[in-house]
Parts: sequence; C-alpha cells; structure tokens
Amino acid sequence: MPYRLIVLLSSAVLAVAFAVIGRFLYWQTAKYSEIELAENSDKFHSIYAIQNEVLARHTQALAYSIASNAEIQRLLDEGSAAVRAEGGNGGGVHAARVRDELQEYVKQQWNNLHMQYEVEYMHFVLPSGVSFLRMNTPSYFGDDLLSTRPMLSDTVEDHSPRSGFEIGQTYAGLRGVVPVVRASPGGNERFVGMVEIGFDLNKQIEQLDKQLDIGIALLLSREHVSNVMRESYQPATSIQKNIILAASRPEVNDWLKDDLLPESKRTPQTRILVWQEKQFQLISFALDDYRSQSGTQSGPPGTVLLWRDITLQSKRLEAERTAKFLSIFVGYVIAQFGLLVLVRIFRRAWERRLKQNTATIENLSQRNALLLDTAANGICGIDHNGHITFINRAALAMHGYQLEEAMGKNLHSLFHHHDSGKQLENCPLMHALNAGKAYESEEWFFRRDGSCFPVKMTITPVCGQDSENCAAVVFHDITEQRNRQEALLQLATTDSLTGSSNRRHFLDQLEAELSRHRRHGGSASLLMADLDFFKRINDEYGHAAGDAVLSHFVHTVRQTVRRSDIIGRLGGEEFAILLPGVGINGARELAERLRNIFERTPAKVNNILIPATVSIGISDLRMEDETADAVLHRADEALYSAKEAGRNCTMIYDPNWQRSNLPKADTAP
Repeated sequence: MPYRLIVLLSSAVLAVAFAVIGRFLYWQTAKYSEIELAENSDKFHSIYAIQNEVLARHTQALAYSIASNAEIQRLLDEGSAAVRAEGGNGGGVHAARVRDELQEYVKQQWNNLHMQYEVEYMHFVLPSGVSFLRMNTPSYFGDDLLSTRPMLSDTVEDHSPRSGFEIGQTYAGLRGVVPVVRASPGGNERFVGMVEIGFDLNKQIEQLDKQLDIGIALLLSREHVSNVMRESYQPATSIQKNIILAASRPEVNDWLKDDLLPESKRTPQTRILVWQEKQFQLISFALDDYRSQSGTQSGPPGTVLLWRDITLQSKRLEAERTAKFLSIFVGYVIAQFGLLVLVRIFRRAWERRLKQNTATIENLSQRNALLLDTAANGICGIDHNGHITFINRAALAMHGYQLEEAMGKNLHSLFHHHDSGKQLENCPLMHALNAGKAYESEEWFFRRDGSCFPVKMTITPVCGQDSENCAAVVFHDITEQRNRQEALLQLATTDSLTGSSNRRHFLDQLEAELSRHRRHGGSASLLMADLDFFKRINDEYGHAAGDAVLSHFVHTVRQTVRRSDIIGRLGGEEFAILLPGVGINGARELAERLRNIFERTPAKVNNILIPATVSIGISDLRMEDETADAVLHRADEALYSAKEAGRNCTMIYDPNWQRSNLPKADTAP
C-alpha cells in the first residue's frame, strides 16, 4: 500500500475515532441526563404511591373510629329498618327523622375531622347499598350505589374493610370504607351499614408539593365523572377531555387548555415540555381507582401528573456538551500531528518485519505441505459445497486416483456415494459442514475401480476465508480391524465344527424369545435333538467321520427349517432348535419331517455312506417360564422319553408321563 494512502487512511481512522468518542461523550452526557430524569420519575412515583398507601390506611382508621360508636350503630340499624318499612330508596318520614338525628349526632365529629384531619367526605351507607347520609351533601341521598361503586358492593358481600381511589356521584378521591356491625341481645353481631371517609386531595398534594418541590395534578377523564360532580371542578368546558380534580400549581390549567399534556398510560412516562421559555420534566402515570385495579373496567379513569422546572439543569447540560466538544477537537489536532510523526518513524520498521514474516510463512507452508504428503492417514479438504480443495498422497493411493482427477470434484460423489442411493443432502459430511460441528463415524468409501472399503472418518469444520464453512476430512482404512472384529464375533457365537450357534449364544437367543413371548404372547416351540448311537459311529468310522455326521445333520436342519429358526449345538451330539411363531403341532410336523429326511439321507464321508438317525423331544414356550431352564428341562424330558421309546422318533412333552410307563413313539415306516 502506498505511503500516502496509509497516511490518508490513518488520518481518516483517527478522525472517525475522535468523532465516535465525541459522539459517545455526547450520548453519555445525554444518557446521564435521561437516567437522572428516569430516577426522579421513579422516585416521585414511589413517593406518591407510598403517600397514597398511608392516606388509605388513615381513612380506614378514621372510619373505624366512627363505625365503633354504639349510637351510630343504633341509628344506622334503625335507619335501615325504616327505609325497608317505607318502601326503600330514601325512605319516608321515619327514615328522614333518623337521618336528621344521625346528622345532628355526628355534626360535631364531622367538623372536627374536617378541621383537624382535612376530611372532605363522610358517608353513611345502608346494608342494601343505598346512600343514607352524605355529610358534605346532606340533601343528596337514597341512590343505590351497588351498581356504580364496586368498593361498596365488595364490602357488602364479605363485610371486610377497603380503601382506595374511587369516583362517586358527588366526590372523587381517596376513600376508606369499613363495615358497621351491631351486637344483638344474644351476643351475635349484625351488619347494619358502612361508613366512608375521604380526604381533601388539594390540601394533601399541596403538602407533597412543599416537601418535594414539584407540581402535582390529578386529572379525570370526563366520561368517568358524573354531571353532579363535573360542575365542581375546573376547567369545565365541554371541549376538553379531562377535568382537574386537584392541582398544586396553576400552570397546569394552561397546559390543559392548550392540549399540551400527555395521554394517560399505565406505566410512568416522562417527557420534556418547553413552555414560556422554560423547560419542565413532566411525569405522568395512570390514576388507578378501585374499579381499574380489580379489573372491572378496561382502563384507568385518569392521570397523575408530576412536574418540575429543569431549565437551569438543561443549561448546565448544554454548557457541559460544548466544553467536551472543544476538548475533543483540541485532542484530535494533537493526536493527528503525533500520528504523522509515528507513521514516518515506523515505516521502515514495517518494511523489515514484512520481509521477515514473508520468509517465515513460506517456510511454514513448505513444512505443512511435507507433513500433509507424508501422513499415513488420508487427508483432504472440502469447501462449503463439498468440493475437494486439497488431498494428500495417502488419500489418492487409497482410492486409486491421480491428483488432477480428484481436485475440485465433489467428495461425496467421488468417494462416498452408496449403492443404497444416499443423496448429497443426506450425507454426514454435509451435515457436519452445515452444522459447524465435528463429526466422527465409520463409513464406506469407494475406489476408482468401484470396490469399497470401510474407513474411520473424522470431519472437522473450519471457517473459510469468505466466512463460509469448509472442513478437513481425515480417514484411514479399517478393513483389517473389521475382519478381526467379525472373526472374534464368529468365534464368540458360533460352534466351530458345525457352524451353528454355540451353547451360550443359543441360550441368549432363547432368553430373548422368552422375554418377547411374555410381553406379546403368541406361539413358539423348542426341539431337543440327539443323534442315536453316535458313539458307535465314532467307534466304527472314526471321530473325523463323526464330525462329518454332525455337520451333515446341521446342514439337513438348515435345509428343512426357516431362516428365522435358530439351531444351536448344546454339546456333543445334542442340538436344540428354536421355532419362533410355531405351535406344538407345527413343531411336531417339522420334527417328523426333519427326522425322516435325516434318516433317508446318510452322510457321505470318503465315498462311504454313513447312516444315522435322530431322536427329538418337543416342548412349547409358556407364559409362566421365567428362565430358559424351564423349557429346556421339558424338551429334555421329551427327548429322554423318545430315547426310552426306542429312538428315531419324536415325543411331545407330557407332564403325566412316568418313566415306567412311557408311550410308544411314532416311528418312520
């Protein structure tokens, strides 16, 4: 790369770096400001929530002080009875007299609570949910509240105290509702009504304003406010969506008129409002009432709005940003000068190191090529499409190809295709390549002449220069290993003389069939066969001839039974034949056929025909057989019976046999 281009690129990189640093510092300053605003939002929201919780408990405590008065309990009980007797709603003359008596009785207490605790609302409700007396609006009574006041309806249902924000016909605010109970002469308590207490929210938020130095306003949606209450709050123009329930500072009236306030949302939201050359942080969140908290309405009825003047804070932030920008610019000029000096100093050093590194890479490449070509294992590389990118001599020798015949060819099509039609997309090579995970398995590879041989193969995916997957494939011929394994398996499971299963392998097969039989049922039988007078054959013709007779018998069995049937040599001239899926009658037919064929086809040894016969015992496999010993024992008993009955016959096991009274066997004609 030309020296001038290096200088230009370095300068550009430095400029970008300082621009990124400046952007980061600018973002960091703004982020700190946002974090501070968010922390203030969370803090004020938490303080407001805690204040509401304290006030809610306070309303309940004051309501309890009213509800515990015995005279009030008596008057509410009497008023409830009068209203029922006089037709409900507000009642008649008697109910009015009780109402006046109750109002006069609690008048002094109402005035004290209003002056001392800033209580704005005191309400007495009958057990039926009908308003009996509102101390703030005594002339408004007799309305049924259960359909519009969930807090009251829930208290009527379970007689439990409640508190929370709720909007009524004449008052919206924080309420505490407690049940009023009266003791009966028998000692039981009766529910005779409810007492509600509510605070003056304007005074409460004014106190919170002084403590935190923030403006607070409670806004209600017009559709949630009754006509009676709507006229009591400002502004009351019909074009505005909200009315102000309470506010600690006057500017919120102008914001509401100019439609500058945010929409109500459930979670706290913060935004910056520029108004009259000042900046304000507005924090808004949902004003939940008892109905919205309990899920009986779709959304909150209003908004809580908190705000504070952040004009000075914004000016300090802007001054801080300007100072950081100037510092970054001065730093960039100094760094640019230093960069030019350093590039000039290190230019010659770079050239010397480049020559040294080039020589080192060439030496390493030559060593790698030598190691690759002298490796005993076959090694090749494939790209993301499975095409060969390099291959060593050992791999070419195994497959019989020349280098030019293999390079660029698809490895699966060249070496790894199967007679079963395995497609490229199903090839484990491509699966490992696409998954980016190492894979090791035993596979079959093909030579150029079409012959195949087993290999142990390892695929190691690596990342290519173009960010595409490639892989190194290492393999070696395991033909000798496979042959040794097969020979060992043959020795472990096969009788070396006759080629039938040896005793151990046959017993394993019998145990497996017994397990299958117990699980699934069906039919299966076992034949126990013993060559008659075999010792005579050995004595007369020699042991080599005897071995030939044993092999001839196994050959006869294989020609007679099915491929799924299993024959095993249990020892000497004794054999067992397992017949899965064959009942006792079918087993007897097969045994007779085998006996007749073996009797009619003597073994030929050195042009000498050696006749022999066989005795066979038969037993079926039973559900109660827990081990192979049980069925072997029965078949052995049947074989013994066949021997006792004269040999060259078949016997089916019978539990009623006695050795002294054996049945006559069926023999060949």
